[in-house]
Amino acid sequence: MPGFGAVILAAGLSSRMVENKILLPWRDAQPMVRHVAGKYLRCGVEPVIVVTGRDAAQVQARLADLPLQCVNNPDYAAGEILPSLKVGLRALPKQVAAVFIQPADMPCVPPAVIRRLRAVHQPGWNAAPRHRGQRGHPVLLDREFWPAMLALPPDAMPRAVLRAGRERLRLLDTDDVGVVLDIDTREMYEQVLQRGCGDGGGGG
Repeated sequence: MPGFGAVILAAGLSSRMVENKILLPWRDAQPMVRHVAGKYLRCGVEPVIVVTGRDAAQVQARLADLPLQCVNNPDYAAGEILPSLKVGLRALPKQVAAVFIQPADMPCVPPAVIRRLRAVHQPGWNAAPRHRGQRGHPVLLDREFWPAMLALPPDAMPRAVLRAGRERLRLLDTDDVGVVLDIDTREMYEQVLQRGCGDGGGGG
């Protein structure tokens, strides 16, 4: 069986909020970042790498008892996602055949989607969920595409690699809006937290 890892992108600036959104309480009063990372652990994905930036010490402290690894992106203040992803990819061991990539501000991704993506994985193929025509997260990036991702210039977007290899991108349609729902504002945070999103409970 191929090894599957996860890179949780938790280095963002939360520029549209005063507080760091990934430290806000989610299920069972656990921080959002813990909820997201714990979901992968419960799905049997390991290793889980959490890439930190803003409030790195606080994020790491809230994850300290979980079997995962935190790595810091020293260039997080630039606000670009690709450097964090590169830090995460470089931290993964050689036995990992494909990696789930997910921003930490998307707590509503359902575990069922993670399991579906893992089940359809084929060597040399990437996979991602799609909701009403929109590609979502997580992306399951096959190791074959890691060199291309690592070779991108710092200001590029990771989707450039997916577009270049679109003939080997499997899209799984889902009715669950959680795969495209990221928490950008305090208003959205409160709305989603109040109504719930059926994403599988607490963060471990």
